[in-house]
Amino acid sequence: MPGFVSMRVPQYDPAKLGPSPVLRHLRMLLLCVICLGVARAQAMPLLAPPASTDGRWSVLLEKIGDSHPLVAHRPDALLAPASVLKLFSTAYILDRLGADARQCTQLRARGLDQGTLQGPLVFVGGGDPNLSSRRFPYTGNSEHEADSLVVLRELAEQLWQAGVRRVPDGIVAVDGPFPAETGSPPGWTEDDQRFWYGAPIHGLYINDASVLVRVRPAAKPGALATVQITPNPQGFIRNAVRTVGKRQPTEPVRLVTDTTGWRLSGSVRAGSRTLVAGLAQPDPPRFAAIALAEVLRERGIAVSGDIRVRGLSRNRDAGLEESGFPEQASVLTHAGLLLAEHWSPPLAEEIQVINKVSQNTHIETLTRLADIAQGRSGTRSSAVAGLETWARERGLLAGQTRFVDASGLSRDDRLSASDLVSLLNWATQQPWWPEYAASLPEAGSDGTLRHRFRTLDAGMLLAKTGTLSDAISLAGILYIKPEQAYVFAILVNDFSLSRAALRGALDRLVQGWARALALAAQDDPKTVRSASGPNG
Repeated sequence: MPGFVSMRVPQYDPAKLGPSPVLRHLRMLLLCVICLGVARAQAMPLLAPPASTDGRWSVLLEKIGDSHPLVAHRPDALLAPASVLKLFSTAYILDRLGADARQCTQLRARGLDQGTLQGPLVFVGGGDPNLSSRRFPYTGNSEHEADSLVVLRELAEQLWQAGVRRVPDGIVAVDGPFPAETGSPPGWTEDDQRFWYGAPIHGLYINDASVLVRVRPAAKPGALATVQITPNPQGFIRNAVRTVGKRQPTEPVRLVTDTTGWRLSGSVRAGSRTLVAGLAQPDPPRFAAIALAEVLRERGIAVSGDIRVRGLSRNRDAGLEESGFPEQASVLTHAGLLLAEHWSPPLAEEIQVINKVSQNTHIETLTRLADIAQGRSGTRSSAVAGLETWARERGLLAGQTRFVDASGLSRDDRLSASDLVSLLNWATQQPWWPEYAASLPEAGSDGTLRHRFRTLDAGMLLAKTGTLSDAISLAGILYIKPEQAYVFAILVNDFSLSRAALRGALDRLVQGWARALALAAQDDPKTVRSASGPNG
């Protein structure tokens, strides 16, 4: 991935830029005609009258630093943005927390006497979304170590080196530093919450608050399916998936809680293919503590007693209250001995996973941490209110833009192409722009664009994608030459085409823009100028 520097557009100087503003605007008009011709040649209906356009569109293409649009189609229309909303939330956390910010997870206790802990082992969550086997820095794919509990094993080794041999009073998982809330944000569906991308948001979780399941139906109806669950510490998740006949209805495969643990429930048809899915953990802090107990025992540390979860919770009548400890600070008072700790990668590396992979749970977690850092409560509503206030104070939003979550999973979020282009233009002027730009998927190379735009030159397009059942989006930056860069956003809702067909149409449109802009640059390299672009 090439590096990027802050883009600052100089004042117009006829001696340097050549053509007058009028001539430049005429050339912009010609460029729009070229774009229109490319779109029509490829049967792309975007620039046709809205009545003949499939779905509802909001589109804007501008040169960086220039508010005159090259292409615009209902740019202020408010639509569900899907995951391109993450462009706002990752900019927000970079601006509020800084690119070097890290989160710390700790193991603490009241004391240690000849290898035996005094009181419970306190597992303190710090809001680290990467207590997992994911490798850093991001190298083009979301690579993982073979051992899904590798981070917990590192903590267990630190505990052993500190002289701990016995944990007689159990483990207390402290689900901090922000309050966990029951339920999900408005606009998240029940089906969302079944899968990894709709996992509950907590301050302590492992493996992205999800487990990977492989379910193979039995040969005959009525029998249990064969399942593989990763991770599944201490066999905590029991298999209850049944095989049904080929013509019988099925129940969705999901994780459910009961009095003795979790069950993998549902049904699959005999003769069907193996089902592979990432499922959301119902109670991530408890699952993390159970996994910690397992790796401690495997390291040779005896663990007995109960596993308990403590942390901030929301009480309808009393507001925020502490469950188990009077307040978060008292955890450290009662467990003042630090025995082990794990620090996350820097935020600049964490947002690469968020934007390239489109990781919902991570950005929801870190947006709450940004809220806490500003002295607010860290609840979902407070966090998204803080995000919206931040954006409005910087003049990045117009009209009735609405943030319901930080990930874009909610169908109730509303943004326009103008909002996104304003953000991207503003972001190019910020000191954290290089880290921000490096977090975006690169066309034909990595993340959610690794299989798209392969005909474009390397580094030519950096963009965030978004996909919901009735929303497709793309927003980012086109680099035509090192000194010619453009920002764009495309939002489409309520379409009748298949998602694959519409995504292909968007790709052809952006490729058409790239070709038209490149042709204009060849004709006159100074037609559109920007101070800087990719380095190397």
